[in-house]
Amino acid sequence: MNKFGKILAAVAVVIVLLVVGLFVLAKVLITPERIKTTVLPIAEETLQRKIELGEIQVSLFSGIELQNLKIYESDRQEVFVSTDLVRLKYQLLPLLAMKVVIDEVTVETPQIRVVRLKDGRFSFDDLVAGKQEPADKQPATGTSAASPVSLLVSKVRVSDGSLVFLDHQINDKAPFRTEISALQAEARGITLTGSIPVSLACKINEGKLAVDGDISLPGLTGNFKVKLDNVDTMAYSPYFKDAIPGALNGLTLSLETTVAGGADNVSAKGTLQGQGLNLTLDALPEAPLKDARVTVVYDVAMLFGDDTLEVRSAHVSYNDLAADVMGRIRALSTQPVLDLQVSVPQLDLQQALKSVPPKLVEGVVELEPSGAVEASAQLAGTLDDPVKLVRSASVTLRDVELSAAGQRPALNGRLNLADGQLVSEGLEMRAAENLARISMTASNLFGKPIMVRTDVSSEEFQLEPLLGASGAAAAATSTPPATSAPAASPKGEELGPFDLPVQAEGTIRVGKALYKGLAISDFNVNYQLKNNILTVSRMTGGVAGGTFANTARVDLGTRGLAYSAEIGVKAVQADPLLTAFAPKAAGTMLGAMTLQMDVAGKGTQWETLSKKLTGKGDVLLADGRVVSPGLVKGFATFLQLPDLNEIRFENFQGNVRIADGQLLVDSQITSDDFRLSPKGAIGLDGSLNLSMDTRLSPRVSERLDSRGKVTRYLTDKDGWSQLPLLISGNYLSPKFGLDPKGVQEQASKALGKELERQIDRLLGGGQKAPDGQPQAPADDTTQPEDPSKKLLQDSLKKLFGN
Repeated sequence: MNKFGKILAAVAVVIVLLVVGLFVLAKVLITPERIKTTVLPIAEETLQRKIELGEIQVSLFSGIELQNLKIYESDRQEVFVSTDLVRLKYQLLPLLAMKVVIDEVTVETPQIRVVRLKDGRFSFDDLVAGKQEPADKQPATGTSAASPVSLLVSKVRVSDGSLVFLDHQINDKAPFRTEISALQAEARGITLTGSIPVSLACKINEGKLAVDGDISLPGLTGNFKVKLDNVDTMAYSPYFKDAIPGALNGLTLSLETTVAGGADNVSAKGTLQGQGLNLTLDALPEAPLKDARVTVVYDVAMLFGDDTLEVRSAHVSYNDLAADVMGRIRALSTQPVLDLQVSVPQLDLQQALKSVPPKLVEGVVELEPSGAVEASAQLAGTLDDPVKLVRSASVTLRDVELSAAGQRPALNGRLNLADGQLVSEGLEMRAAENLARISMTASNLFGKPIMVRTDVSSEEFQLEPLLGASGAAAAATSTPPATSAPAASPKGEELGPFDLPVQAEGTIRVGKALYKGLAISDFNVNYQLKNNILTVSRMTGGVAGGTFANTARVDLGTRGLAYSAEIGVKAVQADPLLTAFAPKAAGTMLGAMTLQMDVAGKGTQWETLSKKLTGKGDVLLADGRVVSPGLVKGFATFLQLPDLNEIRFENFQGNVRIADGQLLVDSQITSDDFRLSPKGAIGLDGSLNLSMDTRLSPRVSERLDSRGKVTRYLTDKDGWSQLPLLISGNYLSPKFGLDPKGVQEQASKALGKELERQIDRLLGGGQKAPDGQPQAPADDTTQPEDPSKKLLQDSLKKLFGN
């Protein structure tokens, strides 16, 4: 054998002898009796707990195995921890110095029982109380100097454990029970004074929990990374149900966070995700949250002594809505009191409507809102009344559009809420080419009625897009007059009644309003809404060379609404009005119109309105012309005046009444050639039923009857010929004829004149008749062949040839 071989053989012998020696020393030093007499007293003294131990096995390399270990509660009755096997690994080299140094403990399948008492103390509080012994009494190695076994444990590992937590503070007679399974835990570098790295993993129901970090036993402080997956919170509802102002019916949580702190305070930073949120708030029972998603990215601190949660920052998202929060919540475990600052960045309204409960935005969806909103608010108070939590707020509108009356006006500006009062700032509305500035103040927002003041101003406003859309909307829900085509859409329902918890007032000021070329200048409106009554105390302006001054009252609390108005128009040219509002009648009536009229009615559908509308008033049209093709041509044709294309008049005056779906008129038209007195009914559907006493000037009479054979029976005291006419048909196609009643009256007058002529002839003895023929002798007993009516009718037939 060479030298190298001899060295290897010597080393092998030494190793064998060393192993044998260590084995012998282990068997000598580590005996069950020695462990029970040394380790158990040390453990019991350290833990101040009763400990039971079963069979003990010792192996050189696997260590010491303790079977059936039990650690009791401080009452020495209930078991705190029990395990089938505890393996203690010891260091080999200290055996040569006749010392047993245990530095690693493995606990397999432990069963742990933790109890929180009614007063809030835990069953392990005495283990972590941090009781200090005098320095001169503390053993340097964790055991007595004379003991051959030293507990310098640097590593503890737990595998396949379970934990039962009984909470008597929730219910002392039937404590709340929580179970944790598949528990894996490890602590390294264990010390009673320093920091101990720890890790833990387990299952909580169907969820999973993983913790990595370090803990310091003095003061029970720590720093951890925590991950929680898919934990059903409903299993732990006793801990939070009283703090929720409503009913939580479902929520699954996942969490990734870092936690640092101790018994006095804990800070946390991370992300909390909630799925399947089903919550019904007491304040909003009609709008429950269903299957919602919630995510919170937070940085918070819990101050246990103050029972306060400090929110350093939190980004909260609900479905696709997001908000940032900071502040604090006091009295967290009793009745939470909020003091938070909340901000909502760039909220898309279309997306927001899809994210919230439908009942919460019922009625808003139909307006098809779009655009963006930015908001910030200060919340202060309890959760009993969520609405009153808002102490101050600011909402910025960016191109917020709504669909109303066929239009999509856009709003820009800001609304500020402070001290229960809402005030607008730079609020503007754009609709088509229009721009209006809105100044609004609202108070008593959390009471009834809400008090609102709104002033609207515009330098120039185009009414055509607005009124055109309103007209189209009305046509879709109303039955039009008989002269128009039937509506294609089904008949709509009457509006109202409305019960508005609002009292409002304000003004509308428009420098120049335009509608189809018609300019309205200095348009001013003063209005008030109170007890569901809308009152327009003033509506004034200038139009078509004249002015108007109107008032109105609308009862919104009545189905179909109920309204009344006083209309005053002075010296307004008729033709521009007809051109703008009745294009088919443009150019048919000219003159300066003065009107004073009172109207009242009920109904927002034509069928109801036409029956319920009533009114009365006086109208005057000065220095005008009637150029209506239907009226003038029909009148000219009947009188056989083919060159009559218009009727000029000095005055058209009369009074009108509205009743039973008709416009009842009693009027007079005065001109150089005609004196017309239309009287009767004009239906709201355009139908005509008018009698018109017609007076023709001598010049016109001569054109009709140059020899005066007929008109001599029709002349009045001023020499004007009088015709009783009847107008029927409708406004677009009028029909002219003789009025039978008027004919009878005129015939009686004509007969009287004829009798006077005959008497004059009898008494005058051969006086010439008006036609130049000799009169009959005085004793002529010839009488008129026909009665009075036939006399006039025959005369009119000679005049008109029909």
